[in-house]
Amino acid sequence: MARARNRCLPMNFQEEDLHKGVLRDRAKIGTSLADVDPMQIDKEVLFDRVGGLDEHIRQLKEMILFPLIYPEVFEKFKINPPRGVLFYGPPGTGKTLVARALANECSTGDRRVAFFMRKGADCLSKWVGESERQLRLLFDQAYSMRPSIIFFDEIDGLAPVRSTRQDQIHSSIVSTLLALMDGLDSRGEVVVIGATNRVDAIDPALRRPGRFDREFHFALPCYEARLSILQIHTREWNPAPDPRLLSELAARCTGYCGADLKALCSEAALVALRRCFPQIYDSKLKLQLDINVVQILPEDYERAIQKICPASQRSVESPARPLTTVIRPLLCAVVESALDHMKAAFATGLRKSPIASAQEGDSTDDNMSFFSGDEVTDADDGTQLQNGSAGRAIPSMRPRFAGGRASHRPRLMVCGQPGMGQTTHVAPAVLHLVEHLPLHRLDMPSLYAVTARAPEEACAQVLHEAQRVLPSVIYLPHVCRWWDTMGETVRATFLTLLHDLEPGMPIFFLATSDVPFTDLPAEVQQLFGIREVLEVRPPGVAERRAFFTALLLRGAERRPRPRSLVRREHPPLPAAPPPEPRKLTEMELDRLRQQEEATLRELRLFLRDILAKLMRDRRYAIFSKPVDASEVPDYREVIREPMDLETMRSKIDLHQYQTVAEFQRDIDLICSNALEYNPDRDPVDKNIRHRACALRDAAYALVDTELDWEFEKICQDILQAKKERGEDLTKHAPKHYHVLPRVPAVVCSDSGQPSEPHASDDTHPKRFSRRLRGMNSEVRLSEEKPADGKQEKGACSADRVSEPHKSHAQFGETADGDNAQGRYIVLRRRKSPLRAMTPIQNGSVAG
Repeated sequence: MARARNRCLPMNFQEEDLHKGVLRDRAKIGTSLADVDPMQIDKEVLFDRVGGLDEHIRQLKEMILFPLIYPEVFEKFKINPPRGVLFYGPPGTGKTLVARALANECSTGDRRVAFFMRKGADCLSKWVGESERQLRLLFDQAYSMRPSIIFFDEIDGLAPVRSTRQDQIHSSIVSTLLALMDGLDSRGEVVVIGATNRVDAIDPALRRPGRFDREFHFALPCYEARLSILQIHTREWNPAPDPRLLSELAARCTGYCGADLKALCSEAALVALRRCFPQIYDSKLKLQLDINVVQILPEDYERAIQKICPASQRSVESPARPLTTVIRPLLCAVVESALDHMKAAFATGLRKSPIASAQEGDSTDDNMSFFSGDEVTDADDGTQLQNGSAGRAIPSMRPRFAGGRASHRPRLMVCGQPGMGQTTHVAPAVLHLVEHLPLHRLDMPSLYAVTARAPEEACAQVLHEAQRVLPSVIYLPHVCRWWDTMGETVRATFLTLLHDLEPGMPIFFLATSDVPFTDLPAEVQQLFGIREVLEVRPPGVAERRAFFTALLLRGAERRPRPRSLVRREHPPLPAAPPPEPRKLTEMELDRLRQQEEATLRELRLFLRDILAKLMRDRRYAIFSKPVDASEVPDYREVIREPMDLETMRSKIDLHQYQTVAEFQRDIDLICSNALEYNPDRDPVDKNIRHRACALRDAAYALVDTELDWEFEKICQDILQAKKERGEDLTKHAPKHYHVLPRVPAVVCSDSGQPSEPHASDDTHPKRFSRRLRGMNSEVRLSEEKPADGKQEKGACSADRVSEPHKSHAQFGETADGDNAQGRYIVLRRRKSPLRAMTPIQNGSVAG
């Protein structure tokens, strides 16, 4: 598997890059960090950073914030606020942005709301039942931390439509989600929000009250919404752009979503930078720039518009767009006629916002209906119900649709001779007047776009979606060609669903035809009345004169822009000095020092482990202690810097190793000293040289096997940072590590008399070869004499122990002052009857 992965390396990666940084962490855990790392949310995004979605924000406050602030209102009427909402709409219209703003809004104040954000990949698993378990754990955790919000981004991948062609695993996940959202168990104060741009791919069982109570349609922003979005993205600019310029941009950017408008502002800034300082593109160094010179001009926006392709036009282009300045003189009167018809038949759709009319100061009369605003008429039976207590008439509750006057099947047919612009110019301009409403297309590409379903099913889906969010618009271009191409079942389905719509339902049906109205099929003519037909006639003399005046005369009066043949040379800019590193605060320095000390602590533990493995090997015992200068007096003359394993252990305790490289240098020093002092002549010297090389190889092999070289690089960076800050490298070393000298060893001769120790100024224990001297050592385990009062041959009497040693044996103290018993160990050697008695101090043999 590892070899196969190496074959799939990117062109700019090497094999050693897999053992660095985040790739190394992913290899350790065996999965992607995207599934285990917590999702970071921008804390600066609040509701005031969201433009054009005031209605959605108001309803979200009703669902989440108001039940927490005004619980008495819901207790009075014994109602539960909506606990589910579905965000759907084209990509880039602000669905995830609203969720982020909601998470930040709920994170402020006294009572915080827990926010859980999950993607489809976070819940899906290859193990059977694991996805359902993750969903149950998620809802249990949200219920325990209530009030809480669960946001499912791209929920269509988690809960698709269940069918016979769907995988059984997804069906089980959908069933689990349905039961968790509205099952036998109460969900409590847990709000579930789902976001998708394919609402038709979601299982229909989710789209009902109790699960997703409300559905928020995120349509492409209208003119007012686009202006608000542009003002939000440019309000921190200095200088601020001209409001008239923003208004003109909002009018030109028809079909742009919120993400497109943000990209437009960013691209305009880059165009201005490229215009003012083109030198930065030819230099590899940072140059000194005067950012006050960069001013965003209208032509920068013009170039940015030419570079940006709106997201809605990348998949399916939005048909709504205003008349261009060239064609406006010819078709302006036709569009005004269509506007007058819409004012009379579809006044609800032309209104800007349903909130504005609700907040108007008009007082309602007692004889006005609660729903339609019409005057109350008599009931069907000619009577009115009377309120017994007040004696006032209860108005009739007729099924009306909120807002404005009632409309009766608002429809419009734009027809005319071929080439009159009814489909290319007039109908898009009419749709531009109602661009804030959901638009549903019934043209042939829309019906045949999804090959997995029949055209009849697609037609029924469009008409059903139009009834979910009211008011809405249904657009059918080229109706004559559509009628001749579609099959009998599609036409029957369309007519049946269109006639079944309630007459007062505010759904505006717009159709265009490339033939006169009298040439259309009779079934199509029956759909439109006489006043609902707008015929586009050829332009008159005045319209043609206005068209050619704007096209020819004004173009001739405009002076051509001088085109420079010589490329403008810009003066070279000086290179900018390297930026000064930011100085850390005291709190940051303390946190940094703690992290560095924790890293070096791990380094010392690692070095102790390596050194312990080397010292346990008897082959390297000759290098465990310093060389006895009394045995080899010329050793210090040849070797200027002696080193041994015990000294290295002391250096670890004294924090003198900051990197593994320093530890390896001392290992190299032990090997080089042994090779330098012992010539390659005697077999004993050859054995010492061999063991020195083996010690070096063993140490390097242990380090290469167990060390993570990324950790070594971190240690080197810590060492460099400490040197730059001028800090003591051994600041955290133990304060009282150095103690009194150890008691020298007492060696007994054959007659049992203790011999004098070697006089030496070195406090370290000396090492020498007892085998070469023909001696063997034996240490008594207790200080008691034999029972018969006789002493064994070669043993020392307790009376003849030196005074310092005797005092330690009596009081049970060592030379270091520790409360430890003076113990003795019998060291047996072969081929020698001699025995030496050596005291054990703090668990190590002296001598």
